[in-house]
Formats: sequence, structure tokens, C-alpha cells
Amino acid sequence: MDIIAKIKSTAIETPDRLVFSSRDGKMTYGELWKKSSALASYISNRLEGNREPIMVYGHKHPDMLVAFLACVRSGHAYCPVDIGNPRERVSDIASAIDNEIVIVVQHEEMIDIDDKYEIVGREKLDTILESDTSYDDNEPVSGDETYYIIFTSGSTGKPKGVKIPADALNNYLKWSVTLSGGIPEATRFLNQAPFSFDLSVMDLYTGLATGSTIIALDKGLQQDMPEMLKYIASSDIEYWVSTPSFSDMCLGEADFSEENFGSIKAFLFCGEVLTKDTAKQLRSRFPHAKVINTYGPTESTVCVTEVDITDEVIAREGALPIGLPKPGTEIRIDPENSEMIIVGDSVSSGYYKDKERTDKVFFMAEAGSLSENPKDMVRAYRTGDTGHYDESGMLFCDGRIDHQVKLHGYRIELGDIESNLTNIEGVAAAAVIPKRHEGKVESLTAFVVREGDIIADDYSGRKYVRETLKSFLPSYMVPKRVKFIDKMPLTNNGKADRKKLEELV
Repeated sequence: MDIIAKIKSTAIETPDRLVFSSRDGKMTYGELWKKSSALASYISNRLEGNREPIMVYGHKHPDMLVAFLACVRSGHAYCPVDIGNPRERVSDIASAIDNEIVIVVQHEEMIDIDDKYEIVGREKLDTILESDTSYDDNEPVSGDETYYIIFTSGSTGKPKGVKIPADALNNYLKWSVTLSGGIPEATRFLNQAPFSFDLSVMDLYTGLATGSTIIALDKGLQQDMPEMLKYIASSDIEYWVSTPSFSDMCLGEADFSEENFGSIKAFLFCGEVLTKDTAKQLRSRFPHAKVINTYGPTESTVCVTEVDITDEVIAREGALPIGLPKPGTEIRIDPENSEMIIVGDSVSSGYYKDKERTDKVFFMAEAGSLSENPKDMVRAYRTGDTGHYDESGMLFCDGRIDHQVKLHGYRIELGDIESNLTNIEGVAAAAVIPKRHEGKVESLTAFVVREGDIIADDYSGRKYVRETLKSFLPSYMVPKRVKFIDKMPLTNNGKADRKKLEELV
């Protein structure tokens, strides 16, 4: 699979086929290629001799795809940053990427970054994209070069950028087009996740790899359930890609069933635990649609396992499996702590400009059965997730070995929230505890010890803490509940006693 070549061939063969549709506009494959040629030409001239990554800021506008494609065609990785991120985190990411330009597709008023970066904003973009400029694609991103960078939560309070090479993406796509028994050409995908969340790679790039149309749901639409379901029903979605939490939300509506959404062929889930309750409801309401469970961290290029959740699978005791590894990948279980280690051809090359954190979890491993020469070395990643294989060879995820959680599909380092909590004036100490149901994280609670008299009473204090946190962190990382305690319970080694705090949740 060569995704850039595939997009080009679709644009040449069927230029009028719709590639992307959202409330911000529609775009054909022909328009995508033409506009990305103009922007790639601009980038190539503006950053001559510079192949560093470029930050792309926006939401669900069709020109986000133009910017992504223009970056990689001109030899630059792109780093998508969604409007849901607070100003400070956007500024942190811009500083981490540190290239001369930042492409801002929409909502320029929402960002505040260093003046040393030139913003290629809406007005300038329109001028560039309206020009009839060709581009020869002589040095696109390829091989082991980084194709995209997605920033995830970091335990120090600063996000870390996961680098995904072109080869890793292409190897992933070679497999993702076979999901659910094989995805046909020119189908229709649902895009729920923002582009700064790697779940979006499943729908966006599997869609592009099959010459399909991506139907995107913007943030405002997702906050209006009746309108959103009406929009989805009218879009004839065939492949539903989302977190299980998002489908749970839709299942709260009685009309969400095969009778009203008969075009859906498969639900493709990733990003968090798929519970039996969710799977049962979907199988009941959509008896002719497949329910596919997958697993994988951002560092492995979206996901690396697949299993069809049938009624027979649901009927078995215990949690649902996460499936079998894709071709080109092995998931090895560390005998010491049961940690799952992903080895194979879609593993990330590490964290951007962060050797220390890269060396902690990435390493080279012997290929074993993945290569004709078992002694060949391939990339490997320590997931921090524990797991086991059952007697049939099916893989199960058993939990975490650290303080990282998944909430609504977003990976969150609890230490990231705690670090930002203790930076708030009036907070002496803090610990964040997840509330779980069937192994799935439902919400977060922050336990806070006050200092001084800045936080006078509990009611105004809770509001003060949550509002202050929102200026540092994305909204999905802000704990649902804040509880004030007189002192932090400690273990014998002086750390917050999380087991005692779990009892208080």
C-alpha cells in the first residue's frame, strides 16, 4: 500500500467522487489533489531545504485533509491539533514542533502562539488554494520518514508526540482494508474522533485507501443528539468508526437501530474497553451488522488486533477478547509482569525530540516468526497494558501496570492531571482516581488537599479547580468530580494510597 499514490489514482480515475463531507463543506478527490498540489508547492518554496514537521490546527473542515496531504507530498510530517485543546497546550505543541510555519485551517482566533511562527491562516490559505499550481511530488514523505505526529497525554504534565513513519501507516492500511471481512471500494465511513486523536486514522485513511467518502461529525453536532442522529441517518454510513462510549451515547436513543440506520454494515471499535453490555445491545439492535473489536495504542499505528464479536463470543464467560494480531505483528507477553509488547511493522519510531521517554518503552527485538531470518531486528513497544492468550490463541487485555487510563477513547496519564492540579494556587496535594464499571473507566475524581485560604468553601472550590484546569488541559482530561480532603492518605513508601482513595470514589 502506498497511500499517497492511491489518493492520486482515485483523483485521476474518479475526480468527482466525494472524499469528505462535514457541516463545514464537501470536497471531491479531484479537488483534494488539486488543492493539495497548490499548498504543497507553497510549502516546498517557503520551507526550501527544511523537511521538519508542520503543525496543522483546525477541526472538521475539508481543508484539513488538504493540509495533511500537502505536508506529506512536500516532504513534511504533519501534526494535527484540534480546536478542543486549550491555548496553553496548543502553544506547547507549536513550540515542540518548532517549524517556521503553522497552518491554521479554521478558528485562528482561538490560538495564541509565539510570534516567531508564521501563521498560514484562512485568508492566505484561500489565496494559495485558489491558484492553479501543479506539483511534481519528487520528494514526498516515504519509508522510515515520519508521516504524522500525534500528541498524547504525558505523565510530566507536558504532552508527548508519537511519530508514525510512512511505512508503518502503509503496513497498517494493508491490513485495515481487510477488517470486517474486507472493505469494498467507494463505501462511506463515519468520522467521529477529532484528527488529533489517532482513532481518526482508522476512518480517514482506511477511507482514503478504499477510495471512499468520509462523513465527519463536528463537535457542535455531537452535542446535539437528535440532530446528529438525523445527520448520520441521512448520510448512509456503512462503516461506523468510533469509541464504544460514543455508541453507548447513541444507544440511549430508542431510534438508534437497524430500522432507521439500515445502511450500517459494521461497527469498528477502538480506543477503550468494549463491554459486553454495549456489544449485546448493538447485536440486538443491528442484527445484520458486524461488531468488530480492535486493540492498539497510538504507538502501534491505531490498532493491531481484530475480533468479530458474535453472539457466541458474547455468551462466553469473562470480558470480551481483543482478538488476534494482524499480519506483520506479534504481541508478546512479558513473563515477569504480563505486559503486552507489540513487535512488528507498524510500531512507531518513538517520541518526537524525546529520547529519554522513547528509550523507556521502545526497543529493537528479534523478529522471530515475523521474518525469514528470525534474527532480524524489528521495532518493539512496551504498552503498559497487561494481557493473556486463552487456549484458543485469543488475546485478552487485563488492565494497566501504571497510572494511565482510557476515558471515552482518550489516553490519559493521571500524573498529567495531578501535575497540573498541584500547579493551581491553593492546592497542596492532589491525586486522581478513575471510577470503573466492567473494567471500563466511566469518570475521574480528583482528591485535593487545600493550602491557605484561597479555596474557602467546597462548592466554589470545586468550580475554581475545574475552571482553572480547563485553561491547562483539554476538557476530556478535567475530572468530573473534585473532592476536598484534609490530608492525603499515604502508603508506607510515602506515595498517595490509591486503594484507600478508590474506596472514597
